Amino acid sequence: MNKKILIQFFLILIIFCASFIFYKVFFTNPILELENKISENKNDEKKKTNMINDITYKSVHSGDNSYIIKAEFGEIDKDNQDFMLLTNVKGKFFFKDSDMIEISSEKAYYDSLNYNTNFYQNVLIVFKDHQINSDNFDLLFDKKLGTIYSNIIYKNLNTVLRADKVDINLITKDSKIYMLDKSKKVKIKYLN
Repeated sequence: MNKKILIQFFLILIIFCASFIFYKVFFTNPILELENKISENKNDEKKKTNMINDITYKSVHSGDNSYIIKAEFGEIDKDNQDFMLLTNVKGKFFFKDSDMIEISSEKAYYDSLNYNTNFYQNVLIVFKDHQINSDNFDLLFDKKLGTIYSNIIYKNLNTVLRADKVDINLITKDSKIYMLDKSKKVKIKYLN
């Protein structure tokens, strides 16, 4: 009887092993598993970012104008090491013969090669008694241009102005304020 049970046990073991091998060969796709592992590795790489805390960059531009940008922290772009995503950003632009412009935003892209900075999310620009709120401010040193756009609200002591875009020449300090839709007009309200 023991011999009969041993043979039955051996046959059941062979059936389970054969079923397991059959399942592995025909119902699992090793290429798919490899792709899933590669995908998981890429996600792990994305999680491993180059974060830097308390960043400060300083530069001097044409006409001895200087620029300082500080951020609570920044993340280096994996695709382009010259670009950095900054968070809680404060910038100061010092004109040679005049006062400084202070800029703050929640986020900014900074290019360490040409110092171009794209401020976005709750941008605030302050110059003397002038204050500008907007969604975006691109400070383009390679073009010697500052461009403020999206939901612009300009305030000074007795004026409130609403526009779509403001272009500022960083050398001459000339500015152009306008609406993107030519049929609309810049709104100006004088305060008493």
